[in-house]
Amino acid sequence: MAGHELKLERSEVTRANDTADSLLRRLGLRDPAVAAWLRTDSIAKRLFSGRPGKMVSVSLDGQGQLQRLVARFPVDAEGQGQMSHFWRLTVEDSPAGLRSSIIAAPLESHVRLASGTIRSSLFAATDDAGVPDAVAVQMTEMFSTEVDFHRELRKGDNFSVVYETLMADGEPVAWNEGVGRVLAAEFVNAGKTHQAFWFNEGKGGYFDANGKSKSALSWPARWSSRG
Repeated sequence: MAGHELKLERSEVTRANDTADSLLRRLGLRDPAVAAWLRTDSIAKRLFSGRPGKMVSVSLDGQGQLQRLVARFPVDAEGQGQMSHFWRLTVEDSPAGLRSSIIAAPLESHVRLASGTIRSSLFAATDDAGVPDAVAVQMTEMFSTEVDFHRELRKGDNFSVVYETLMADGEPVAWNEGVGRVLAAEFVNAGKTHQAFWFNEGKGGYFDANGKSKSALSWPARWSSRG
């Protein structure tokens, strides 16, 4: 064991009231020089701007000193931008001292299929099917001109949905419940079938099987939850 270099890794997600000191404390790093760097470096300061929920990991050596800090967050931290990429912000220790860099890296997209039946409400049904709220919200927006989800749902109505799950460097993303856009959905309400499909033409949008636009809805969807 003495011949092996010890490397420690820890991960956290930023909070709304985080400071450099509070975040580093949760990550197990107490280094005034690193905290000062995060407060003053023009790139590193982006770790605390915009929305919380940034994914942060650190690698420490056997003496608890920083080797590398990596933060991952949406290209548009306000959640309104393109969801195909994420920012990878890196702070590394080097012989010349600390240095920061940031690049836009592509998100990995995995496709998932889910279905469910309405017993009481859409959100109860999507919960039972393991579908994130962000996907349920997209579905209500896609079919909002055809189905009143507050007044017209019937017990026995059913849905099927195909949607993206997003990964950043092999880790599920912490924002927007880890999902991207809905790619296709079908909702059967009172025996009538409604369908919508994503077409990536121009800005992209949702259309029915006959090519008719479903609504003004286009990607990206908002950072949203049931409400």
